[in-house]
Amino acid sequence: MSMFRVLDISSAGLSVEQTRLEAASSNLANANTTRTKDGAMYQPLAVVVGSQVVDGTAGMVQKPVVMDMVSTNAKPRLVYEPGHPDANEKGFVTKPGIDTLSTMMDLMSISRSYEANLRVFDITRTLLQKTLEIGSRS
Repeated sequence: MSMFRVLDISSAGLSVEQTRLEAASSNLANANTTRTKDGAMYQPLAVVVGSQVVDGTAGMVQKPVVMDMVSTNAKPRLVYEPGHPDANEKGFVTKPGIDTLSTMMDLMSISRSYEANLRVFDITRTLLQKTLEIGSRS
């Protein structure tokens, strides 16, 4: 596998993690939203990740790609807030089915994956620079 292919795969991983970050951030930001601008219930987002096969010098290589960002059909949760303007006659407010603890754990995982991909990218870039320096001395 060429060094440039490693950079390609690593940058694809960074792109996937960026999209996952956007979805998790949106979910956290809307965890207590009772309705969107159009009046509908906010639906939590999930990122569908797949792989794309590319031809490398050492054979076929797979790299991660974002296939889609979809709304989940998470069951809404009822929260007792009798003073809330959107509360029903029993005092319950319907909020999106977002588990903030799981979303925070996802954010930690996303952060670690992003850091790992960035590190691979930086190490590969450094190796390419060193190779060019060796080649220019000859």
